[in-house]
Amino acid sequence: MCKTRHYPPPDKTKKQYTKPVALPFQKLKELDSDLKLLLDKVSVEEMKSCIAKLTSYHTRHSKSIYINDVANWLNNEFIKMGYDDVSYHQYTENISGTNVELKNVICKKHGTTDKTILICAHYDSRMEDINDATSRSPGANDNGSGVSAILEMARILQAQNLEYSLLFALFSGEEQGLLGSKHYAKFVKDNNVNIYRLINLDMIGYPELNPGIAIVERDNHTDPSHNQVGENDHDSVEFGKIMAYMSSYTDLRINLDSIWNSDYEPFEAEGYVVIGAYDGSADREQNPHYHSTTDTASIIDWNYLVSVTKMVLSTIVTVAIKR
Repeated sequence: MCKTRHYPPPDKTKKQYTKPVALPFQKLKELDSDLKLLLDKVSVEEMKSCIAKLTSYHTRHSKSIYINDVANWLNNEFIKMGYDDVSYHQYTENISGTNVELKNVICKKHGTTDKTILICAHYDSRMEDINDATSRSPGANDNGSGVSAILEMARILQAQNLEYSLLFALFSGEEQGLLGSKHYAKFVKDNNVNIYRLINLDMIGYPELNPGIAIVERDNHTDPSHNQVGENDHDSVEFGKIMAYMSSYTDLRINLDSIWNSDYEPFEAEGYVVIGAYDGSADREQNPHYHSTTDTASIIDWNYLVSVTKMVLSTIVTVAIKR
């Protein structure tokens, strides 16, 4: 059995990205034509529709009356795509003195092997006051952007033949301390799920603080509270390089940096190889929309969101495709 760990509410505003590392190699010059055709299927209209639906809920706070309605809608979206292995991973947490029943939404795409790539994002939202479960909290970028990318990739990959299996995981409770991912990381460890790699998407649609730049987060942090297992660092750095290379299919520039305060951390602590994509916008001083009523679809840079989605999608296909 793995140990029970507790995580503070995530706060990316602590300036971890003080010395970003530029892409240390040339972008790919010859691009795979079949992969380019697949990437052309990424639909901005589908992603706009997803974020419009997510932001139509008054709030997605994990203690709100709406949170399980959101989970049910996400679950049904996977089923409508044609997936037949869609489930809730349910757990109970005490949030501010109240026991709350919450759901992670898990969709599995079976490959020819059980070696699995887990692609995850959190679907809850919050205001600056972490205990405010009733005020309007649209959460378009944080983290409707990550959820929309996962649903779009799931839609495109549903009919693809892959060697590796995929798990699309949408977590609740992230804003209260990585609750959903903590419980699911324990579940996959206890049940020997063969997680080969993990990609986390948290805030990938508002690059105003880093125009044109996507941050690829890797497990190489010097702070032990964010790097609890050292043996997985090398593979994470190498996996991050693959995703950085895949930016060749987009107009993105890449900064390489470290994982910090999001849903990959409970998995890293269990020894899994994790990376993430992030736009660098969790800064209350420079981003007035962060944990605010103004985090609406109007602030999303749709071209950027599509580009990040293509980068991640090409990474998944390159690693998981049937050979």
